[in-house]
Amino acid sequence: MRSLTDPVEARLLQAALELLAERGYRGATTKEIARRAGVSEVTLFRRFGSKEALLQRALSAFVPHGLLERLPGAEAPLEAGLRALLEAYLDLVEGRRALLPKLLAELLRHPELKAQGLLAAMEGVVGFFRAKQEAGALWRGEPPEELALAFLGPLMARFLLGEALGVRLALDKEAYVRGYLEGRYGGG
Repeated sequence: MRSLTDPVEARLLQAALELLAERGYRGATTKEIARRAGVSEVTLFRRFGSKEALLQRALSAFVPHGLLERLPGAEAPLEAGLRALLEAYLDLVEGRRALLPKLLAELLRHPELKAQGLLAAMEGVVGFFRAKQEAGALWRGEPPEELALAFLGPLMARFLLGEALGVRLALDKEAYVRGYLEGRYGGG
């Protein structure tokens, strides 16, 4: 989670994420979130207004500080941009291994939570792939969203499967980027 200057807010956001992951949306009550954060429930409501607003803010803060700025822009060379995306993804997962699978499950069950930080990151990723298609560096036969998912999907599957099995699967980053690019270079 991003570092926050307000310690009360930081405790509330961390408690909200932990309880969301542990007990789900319904089980993460404002009373329990406030108790875990060491504040009153009134403080929680004064700062966030509602449980949904608190959880949305907590999910946005879940994205590592500086991640969005590290996503490659349209001008980034294709391979360097893919390497940057890979590193950004690994940074997102690192340190969040226990929470991420459970939080993703809750987002699927409760789309109203709208994880803005994750959505913004995905928009940036799709924008990179769109720019590479427009520049002729990637095949145009698939929508950029599909290209982005084709790159990130196996990484997510590797992470989730590794977590489910309790193993860390080795990743050769250069081979991953090269393997992705086979068949997706320009011309389409």
